[in-house]
Amino acid sequence: MLTMTPDTTATVDAFVRLFRGRGDVYGHDEGRCVKSKITDDHWVDHLNGTSGMGVYPAVPTPDGAICAWGCTDIDVEDYDQALLLQATLYQAAIVSWIERSRSKGYHVWIFVDRPIEAEAMRNMQLLAHQVCDMVPKEINPKQTDVSLTKYGNYVRLPYLGGLVETPVRRVILDMNGAPMPLVDFVREATININTPDIIRRVARMYEPPAQQHVVFNVSDPSTDLAEGLRQIGGLGYVIWRDGPLQGRDRSNTLARLAHICNESGMSASACAMVIRDADRRWGKFHGRADCDEQIDKMVRRAYG
Repeated sequence: MLTMTPDTTATVDAFVRLFRGRGDVYGHDEGRCVKSKITDDHWVDHLNGTSGMGVYPAVPTPDGAICAWGCTDIDVEDYDQALLLQATLYQAAIVSWIERSRSKGYHVWIFVDRPIEAEAMRNMQLLAHQVCDMVPKEINPKQTDVSLTKYGNYVRLPYLGGLVETPVRRVILDMNGAPMPLVDFVREATININTPDIIRRVARMYEPPAQQHVVFNVSDPSTDLAEGLRQIGGLGYVIWRDGPLQGRDRSNTLARLAHICNESGMSASACAMVIRDADRRWGKFHGRADCDEQIDKMVRRAYG
């Protein structure tokens, strides 16, 4: 059993200050929301490896959601992408930290010394992605309209078991790409922490991209599923037939299939039919009340 010394307690306290978020709910490491207050024991259990935890970044207030950190998810094993995003932030005088995430890819974390508007944190990251021409997989805070009963998305914390030993994954990397011991990371991140003013300055420069209005009609009698499947070729057909690989995200796989449909020259209406059929057999949204809305949004995103 881990013995808590004054130094260990100081490390835990510094970690909590960096990664603090909502205190009335947290994310279970297996992927579900736990509607219970976060206690000191939860943080210690995470850092000694007993039980992992995720934190919801956006905290509701009467004046809008605030947060203490932002995190962008690079969902591919491409360290150069993470370095590019970090360098882009550095050019704007924003300090960030690259985490090798739990299974594949990387997280890029940005911390502030005082809470900031969640929208400003999100817009700053969106601008950084625009500047380095990198399409984000997921930017957190993902939602900025949270409330006491609407939580948004949580992010699993790094350093599961970091008080016991330095992990290989779920660990912050140093400038040479090597895992940083927990005590070194919290010390450096606390010293080199961003201020809300610098985040707001960059966020104000963000302009949302112009949205193209894509019109399609899935009930168009000229839209034929078999013809569409012939059009998308080998890779698209295999994805439609077999679905995501084991352990892969179904929503991302559907989105990839929609992009393949677009690249093949298929109409948006035909793409919607292909996506709906794939989703009916192996997908993410079938049976949900918002199924049509989610798939239409996915098609518009691929074609817009």
